[in-house]
Amino acid sequence: MQLRDYLTFVRKWWWLLLIATVSAAGASYVYSLRIPPTYRAETTILVGQEQSGGTVNPSDTLSSSNLAQAYALLVTQPSILQATADAIKWGDSWQSLYFQVSAASVGDQLIRITATSSNPVQAKTIADELARQLLLQSPVSREQQQAEEDRDFITAQRALLRSQIEATQAKLAELNTEATLENDPDKLRDLNDRIASLQTKVDTWQKNYADLSALLNAGAGKYLAVLAPAQVPTTPISPDIRRNVLIAALVGLAIAASIAYLIDYLDNTIKSPDDVERQLHLATMGAITQIANMHNPDDALVTLKQPRSPISEAYRVLRTNLRFSGIEDPNGALLVTSAGPVEGKTTTAANLAITLAQGGKRVVLVDSDLRRPSIHKLFGLANNVGLSTLFLENAPRLEDALQPTSITGLRVLTSGQMPPNPAELLDSKRFNEIVSQLRADTDMVVLDSAPCLAVADASIIGSRCSGAVLVIETGKTRTEVAQRAVETLWRTNVKVVGTVLNKMSQRRAAGYYYYYYYSSEDAQPEKGKNGHVN
Repeated sequence: MQLRDYLTFVRKWWWLLLIATVSAAGASYVYSLRIPPTYRAETTILVGQEQSGGTVNPSDTLSSSNLAQAYALLVTQPSILQATADAIKWGDSWQSLYFQVSAASVGDQLIRITATSSNPVQAKTIADELARQLLLQSPVSREQQQAEEDRDFITAQRALLRSQIEATQAKLAELNTEATLENDPDKLRDLNDRIASLQTKVDTWQKNYADLSALLNAGAGKYLAVLAPAQVPTTPISPDIRRNVLIAALVGLAIAASIAYLIDYLDNTIKSPDDVERQLHLATMGAITQIANMHNPDDALVTLKQPRSPISEAYRVLRTNLRFSGIEDPNGALLVTSAGPVEGKTTTAANLAITLAQGGKRVVLVDSDLRRPSIHKLFGLANNVGLSTLFLENAPRLEDALQPTSITGLRVLTSGQMPPNPAELLDSKRFNEIVSQLRADTDMVVLDSAPCLAVADASIIGSRCSGAVLVIETGKTRTEVAQRAVETLWRTNVKVVGTVLNKMSQRRAAGYYYYYYYSSEDAQPEKGKNGHVN
């Protein structure tokens, strides 16, 4: 599809697209207002690895990452949820709590615990309690607790040894001072023995202190800690009214567009000049809108009764296009037909004949539809003498059968009495003579015929004309029907100069040419259902 096709589609279905979009958005807005707000709180837990001697081991980081993923799964296990429900006095079973919490590892060493609730304080309480229960029930937590107890014991022993070492070293300093000042050999020997004994104890204690320090550092391991406790949320996460309305509007628009496209896809009727060109490979000579307020047959003669109306201007456009098609050179004869009945061919033929006459041409309008004639009804003429009468043995002269009208330059040859064998009459030498004589005596002959698919009349008449136009009822005539009509005329060597899109909506017709430039205050509203005769 080209851009023009999309614009045409939007112009045609804008009301459906608008109604569906607004309805879906409105319904979503009302529904969103009725949804209770939901709040979300988050607690972050760190899965760490204590380092020995200040060195970082890559395997320790990988181990922490794996633990973070494992403990994220542990958060939603029944034991954790049950303990949490008991701790916060959850008013329902732990299974209902399952649908309000989630956990996921973030990065390598973080676990993010999320809790949702219609109460923001409750959401925070759930998230924090889940984190607490995870720390209490995890193996790492138990190892961490034992390691803390061991660390406390070792730290206490180190402190005791340190105090003993410091006290003994102070005593050694005193004894060394005394030994320096002592002159008695026996006392000096006793002091040296005491100094040696205390020094042995200090050396032993210092070695034990070093061993305890090494053991304290060797006891480093994994740990869990709450890195960021949950905060009381102030803004609900749902409903997101803007998002809901936007999504609903887009969905409504998509559904309406799909329905409209499906209708257009299944609708195989001729609706526009583009359809005519694409499906029939013909030009659109004119686009005629619906004639409103049809009460009497002569109301169809809009070019006579409303010469300044947009529809009259449309017929003048048709007249101009036919003139450029060369159908008038020399004295022309134009067949006006349609694929089926009630498409407006008779109305088109009559108004076209009037427009040609108003343009200064000598025109004869022939009702060659010998099966369902109606030209005489439009002009209010008698039909006792007409085309069929000219085939009788005592037939009047052609000039006498022609009836004048109130339009200067326009005469009408009505159908006359309906014969039993219309096709034989139209395929006769006499009919050929009648058409030839009319063409010789006038500038243009316009012939209205029966539908070309119903009977062979149109094909017979068209072979004696300069060309033919096919009247198509917009939005009603199916593509395959119009194609068969064109093929039928072509097979009998009828020159189809173009089509007339009849009963077209004003909106579609405005895309073909500018109707509204020619509207006047005396123009009638262009709407109605029964706007054309035959």
